Amino acid sequence: MVYIYEELTQGLHSYSAPNVGTSINVTRYVSNGYVLLRPDIVYATGTRGELREVRDPGRADGGGDGLHRPERIGIQGHSWGGYQITHLITRTDMFAAVEAGASVSNMISAYGGIRWARAWCGQFQYEKTQSRIGAPPWDAPLQFIETRPSSG
Repeated sequence: MVYIYEELTQGLHSYSAPNVGTSINVTRYVSNGYVLLRPDIVYATGTRGELREVRDPGRADGGGDGLHRPERIGIQGHSWGGYQITHLITRTDMFAAVEAGASVSNMISAYGGIRWARAWCGQFQYEKTQSRIGAPPWDAPLQFIETRPSSG
């Protein structure tokens, strides 16, 4: 199982208590025999970040360790991770199962959305922070259009 949300390797040696909620339940997956990969996604302004492959770390002798089965790789993410997944699945068939929660599928229509819990508009997110487009839709319309999961 691959779980993505920006940068996660800082929690590599952290304990994840069993929980319910909107994100992945790490303890439940690994307790049921899943190998869980939580990679860092490297971004640049104006790009979406692409996942090109999921690799088996292998053994010293060059052979795989039996944990990597390409036909059984699943991916999960929520919020920004959910967006990344809806983008990825339109460009690759490497995943056997997909779960994307709270995913934005159109950044132009979401651009002026209000985050009710915090009472702020998300425009800055699309221009300056997480979405990394770098400009408003009237200055960079193609960047907004090309970031739709269905475009490409």
